[in-house]
Amino acid sequence: MKTGRNDPCPCGSGKKYKHCCLAAADAFANSPAQMTWRRIRSELEDFPPRMLRFVVEQYGLDAVDEAWSEFELWVDDDASYDPRTPHAPVFLPWLFHRWSPDPDETGVADSALHRVTPTQLFLAKQRRKLSPLMIEYLQSCLAHPFSFFEVTHCEPGQGFTLCNLLTGQMHEVLERTASQSVQVHDVIFGQLAVAQGVTLLEATSPVALPPEDKLPIFELTARVRTNADNTGIDHADIDLGMWDIELRELYLDLSDPMLYPEHDDMLNFVDDDIEIHRLIFDIDSEEKALELLRHPDARALGMCPRDELTERDGEGTLQYARFDWQDMDDAIPAELPTPLCTLWIEDGQLIAEVDFPEDADELRQIISDILGASARFVLDEVQTLDQALAIDGQDADGEKIDINDPEILALVSSHLKEHYRTWIDSALPALNGRTPRQAIADPGGRDQVEALVQHIERSSVLGMPEVDASIASMLRQELGL
Repeated sequence: MKTGRNDPCPCGSGKKYKHCCLAAADAFANSPAQMTWRRIRSELEDFPPRMLRFVVEQYGLDAVDEAWSEFELWVDDDASYDPRTPHAPVFLPWLFHRWSPDPDETGVADSALHRVTPTQLFLAKQRRKLSPLMIEYLQSCLAHPFSFFEVTHCEPGQGFTLCNLLTGQMHEVLERTASQSVQVHDVIFGQLAVAQGVTLLEATSPVALPPEDKLPIFELTARVRTNADNTGIDHADIDLGMWDIELRELYLDLSDPMLYPEHDDMLNFVDDDIEIHRLIFDIDSEEKALELLRHPDARALGMCPRDELTERDGEGTLQYARFDWQDMDDAIPAELPTPLCTLWIEDGQLIAEVDFPEDADELRQIISDILGASARFVLDEVQTLDQALAIDGQDADGEKIDINDPEILALVSSHLKEHYRTWIDSALPALNGRTPRQAIADPGGRDQVEALVQHIERSSVLGMPEVDASIASMLRQELGL
């Protein structure tokens, strides 16, 4: 809804809009760049249907279907273009500015049109009827290939700053509609065009890709830049038109699961769902169990306790003990300890809680080796995080749980922080088997880890913004991001 002159200013200053940001908004709306933007958009208003008719008239009735088959990488040679496809905002500009009949494969009979894009032909035939501004714009469309762009700054309703993830170039783009539906760190697939110094979005993907989708894009970026380095080409001068097929293939792979979710396998790039294992042992003596877990033999197996808390009765008898067990990996700095699990000793039992199945198996063996005959394994109790925290709204006694209760929030925050501290040193498929701490050692890996942390920042773990923000802050601090 449009802000009225006498309404409170959206900037939050407390002043009326007319006494605060209205003048700046008017100045922006009447700036030379905005006037150029409006002129271009006015001339482009009927361009897509006009250009589509031109393609059919010049290249033949089957040309659009032929181009569609190529756009989809020939997955179905008999497929026909459907104007209702969600890919239309990308396909049509690609058809106009990038597609041309292949002399060996096309059904276009006129050989003079082979290797000629529709926009090239349109300029050749219609130049006298076009304004200088439109000519400049269409020539720019021919010169700018498609690519993946990350939103690094956004002014909703005005425009955004885009970083070309393949070349590293930055672009200030005037765009009213798309700038209202994207967030910083979103990725869009599209094409830019420039006229009279103003950069616009000629094409943009129908969905914005989330930060974690940058990981496969980084893999393509590495291939493109390695090829450029081997041929002595500066990254800013890379001809992405030579990579058109690879770019489209990746775009379709990343966007189709979002556009057609019924076919989506929902690959999680960060890690598997959190699964809590509670290993329960019966013990002969609480005191003896604590003594054995503190013993140097436990350290020899790579473990040591930290943050220990014990409670004793008036006679000094141990009633309760709780501590984290730290993985004694020499490769991990001492100031960044990695808790493997949390241990409790109480009421004749030792309970160890751990998040990962592979850690649970290892931990069960270590505890059995340390405690020997004084302990007997009873149960591996497995729960999802929702079950463990009774997110269904019931506690053990069937009473309603208030998810906003400070104690519940503290419990959730503590558990998730411990989980993600462990995540930092967990080998992840998304990082080709490296841990986040290992991956940040090189620039490419650092970009990948940054994308994963952005995903964690973006994805509400349990719909608790304060908890999510504290986790992301902890990750950035410990990883030096």
